[in-house]
Amino acid sequence: MNAGTLCETLARIFGNIKDQSELSIGCDYMDERIITCTSVGVYGHAITIGRFYKVITEDDDKFRIIGNQNRRIWINKNYFVEGKVAVPILQSWRFDDELDSFDLIEVTITFNNGMKRWCLVTTPERLVKHFEQPNLDSPGCNIQHLIIVKTMNNEDIDRTLKYLDEQGEIEKATILLE
Repeated sequence: MNAGTLCETLARIFGNIKDQSELSIGCDYMDERIITCTSVGVYGHAITIGRFYKVITEDDDKFRIIGNQNRRIWINKNYFVEGKVAVPILQSWRFDDELDSFDLIEVTITFNNGMKRWCLVTTPERLVKHFEQPNLDSPGCNIQHLIIVKTMNNEDIDRTLKYLDEQGEIEKATILLE
């Protein structure tokens, strides 16, 4: 008896499945179907952005994979794309301005594929200071590429940028440099 037949038999016995059209439990490992992680969400302990995973089975909105700890886990499909796909991953970043020159500091981010993106970084205190300037053209603004961090130290900025990258939010928070 081959694996497909065994799975079909077990599905019929335990699931009251009457014919082949009702079989959808993925018992045959789906012929090595591969997916790529694009963000980790709350699953940082189990998956890694950019890593490939074999689909064991799936339902309407989740994949069952073997995660980073060699355990099977159900994870929402929104964290993956089909196939082996190169996912840009944050590699490095640098300040483009001197920290004491401006309240909103320009930062360039470089990804593992060579792509570069740009954003502004500031702290809540620096933002208040920025709006205290008497010669502002407008009393308010909308800056989609502004990242607010607790402090301007490298560790806080690094952790924030890595978090945004792992959550799949770094592209929304930055502008592509050409």
